[in-house]
Amino acid sequence: MITLEEAKAHCRVTPEETEFDGEIQIALDAAVDHLRSINVDVAADPFPPALKQAVLMLVAHFFENKEAVTPEKVWFTPIGVDRLVAPYRGVSL
Repeated sequence: MITLEEAKAHCRVTPEETEFDGEIQIALDAAVDHLRSINVDVAADPFPPALKQAVLMLVAHFFENKEAVTPEKVWFTPIGVDRLVAPYRGVSL
């Protein structure tokens, strides 16, 4: 899947900057949990590049936008995440 080191690099946090490790790990766990919640198989091996990109986009989004709403803006999930995961979503009737 995706390591903390990969997530940190995507967020442009250097390996030496460990003060954000907990925060980025929570964002990584939340991103993976989100994909599970919409019936995406995150146990695939190898992990598809599109899903890896979707997780990294979500991690960066969560890391940069600590609040869902600010006085200036409402934050939405990054555009493109839905399209990246769509082919991997399970269908339930």
